[in-house]
Amino acid sequence: MSNSREYTEDRVERMNSFNQSKWSIRTFILIGCLHLVALRAHAANISPAPAADEIRIVELQGAVEISRGGATTWSTSHTNQILHPSDRLRIGSASRCALRWSDQSIISFGASSELEILPPQSAADQSGLHLARGILSFFHRDQPGRIRIITRGAIAGVEGTELVLAVNADDQATLSVVDGRVRFANEHATLVLTNGQQAIAEPGKAPARTAGFIANNLLQWCFYYPAVLDLADLSLTDDENKTLADSLAAYRAGDLLGALAKYPSARQPASESERIYHAALLLSVGDVEKTEAELATTVAPGDSENSRRLAAALRQLISAVKGTERRLPSRPVSIGATPPSRFGNRRSASESLAESYSLQSQSRLAEALTAARDAAAKSPQSGFAYARVAE
Repeated sequence: MSNSREYTEDRVERMNSFNQSKWSIRTFILIGCLHLVALRAHAANISPAPAADEIRIVELQGAVEISRGGATTWSTSHTNQILHPSDRLRIGSASRCALRWSDQSIISFGASSELEILPPQSAADQSGLHLARGILSFFHRDQPGRIRIITRGAIAGVEGTELVLAVNADDQATLSVVDGRVRFANEHATLVLTNGQQAIAEPGKAPARTAGFIANNLLQWCFYYPAVLDLADLSLTDDENKTLADSLAAYRAGDLLGALAKYPSARQPASESERIYHAALLLSVGDVEKTEAELATTVAPGDSENSRRLAAALRQLISAVKGTERRLPSRPVSIGATPPSRFGNRRSASESLAESYSLQSQSRLAEALTAARDAAAKSPQSGFAYARVAE
């Protein structure tokens, strides 16, 4: 647990020079720590010290499958599982996975990623990997890590501490270097990228530099969003409650990943309230793009005021993490009083909880605590609100 928390905090420090809002970084630290507490599968088990050239699954959320070298079948992966050259992983939609190399490099993979572990090029090298599809984030504490990452478009020779690499369905690879030095090469050309630089490569073409990137936006899929939606604020129908019973039960128990996994995969939300709920589940795994698309559908003309305000609460949380939240009016607030709010006195428990995170992102801790207590008072059965107060 302590190693994972240090990893989160160190990673944030390395991002800081590329972020314009220092309070969004503090929020990221908070969200990461909240998530680490919630990971039941590996929070209670401390991994042993890694052996030479060992690759271990240190975090797993959702559906992740493994196919051992030479096999044609797939089986379910688990945390602390050891990977070897020629092993393949595929990560389901709304799922994530993180691997730790023996030199303490951490590589996180986003939803729908597919990869293969590659053997070291020499005895002095670390094992590499082939990213066939998806997105990864490479992080190494302290000294630059060395690893070879292959895509169809180019090979990335890493001598750095943090980067993001994405490969789309057309085999176009986009490399973004947050910190360090990376050689990005194919048969046509070689580029050397360093801090804040980005390039794109695709089969048959030389790698080309882009105008750069904003790290905070680039890493949204890595961020961890807490639950702010109170189910009591929804107006689900009897049929929706019955169909979503398993997912709703997992949500009430604080198991956001389980709630998403138990949401019917092919189902289209049947109402405004269900769309809000589905958006909250997508946000729990950092899928901001799909969340915002769902919210855009929800806040169509004619939707109820309650749905529009719940959508606004989820957007407020996204803005707090991104550091784009507008500052709320400030005035002295005593513990137990109601803090200033864009929603006035009519705000729901969901709105109060979202506002609590927003206020903390502005380092207004007394007001954040008061907003959290307001959420708990409005919804005494909300475990999320009481957990927020306890923080």
